[in-house]
Amino acid sequence: MAFSVAVLLMTFWLYPIIMLAIWLDDGRPWFFAHERETLGGRQFPCIKFRSMRKNAEELRAQLQSQNQADGPQFYIEKDPRLTSVGKLLRKYNLDELPQFLNVLVGHMSVVGPRPSPRKENQYCPPWRDARLSVRPGITGLWQIHRTRRSGTDFQEWIKYDIEYVENRSWRLDIWIIYKTITQVFRKVSHA
Repeated sequence: MAFSVAVLLMTFWLYPIIMLAIWLDDGRPWFFAHERETLGGRQFPCIKFRSMRKNAEELRAQLQSQNQADGPQFYIEKDPRLTSVGKLLRKYNLDELPQFLNVLVGHMSVVGPRPSPRKENQYCPPWRDARLSVRPGITGLWQIHRTRRSGTDFQEWIKYDIEYVENRSWRLDIWIIYKTITQVFRKVSHA
């Protein structure tokens, strides 16, 4: 919680800038809340800055044949549902800043498995049970090790979620946070 408060205090000045950019690009709303599952399968609204067009859910059905991901997730490398501002927010992970509010209210942790909706969690029951035994995180092993190799992404997701649950410790959490920060700064420095 202390880490979340620190991040919110350090980044809160960005909120009005991001909200203005979203509004100028695609209007309101500024935030997007999607139902995800937390510890024990309880549902919660996972808050993000809105990076996709307002009709993104309808467009997903039309784009399903272009899905490049295996498993339950949906991924298109140059997703046409993203707004111009959304592409920038996603590139630098700024869309996820509001999730620190989810951490403050106890829905999420800073580190843990990626928060997923109930539909995705039903895909593999042993994996679901393991990942719902801990709070989901803003970052995690899968996020820092993900390769996005075609046909193996879901297998990596399962592997790293289970590895995290089985080896969870404050040292591992600190290491994951460190790796996440270095990856974000690497993206910024290469921009």
